[in-house]
Amino acid sequence: MHGSIRDRLEDLLIADSTVSRDMSCMRDLLDHLSSCSECATEFQAMKQQADLLRSLAVEEVEPVVGFYSRVLQLIEERAKDSIWTVFDSPLGKQIMFASLALAMLLCTYLVAQESRDGHLGDPIVAQDINPDPDQPVMGTASQQRDAVLVNFASYHGSPQDAQP
Repeated sequence: MHGSIRDRLEDLLIADSTVSRDMSCMRDLLDHLSSCSECATEFQAMKQQADLLRSLAVEEVEPVVGFYSRVLQLIEERAKDSIWTVFDSPLGKQIMFASLALAMLLCTYLVAQESRDGHLGDPIVAQDINPDPDQPVMGTASQQRDAVLVNFASYHGSPQDAQP
């Protein structure tokens, strides 16, 4: 089948069921279909399929009276069974606010405790890797802990420590 004709066959099928806007283009297609049996066979098959689909089409059906109200009623009934409806009651709101207040108190306590321990606000102290591993670590207790942790994390070892 010819590619340029194949691309325009759907236009001809649509024009067959409705009034065409460009009759000269449709005439060219019809002339080609009368001279080319391959394209005409393809067009007839497409037309049969389109007619079959049109015959299967059912008229638009309107829902019965009260359909939408019954659907909305079912949605409301199922929404009542949801766990989230507990927050609509005054007790549910009190529980929600109490939980929020408890979470804020716990966060405040944790920040205060970390500040008191010296973990907040201190600059990160990292000890330079020295060739002398026995050199003492200087600073406050929290700075010493941080320096030791950094040393453990960045320790690569020496080539003499490697075992074959």
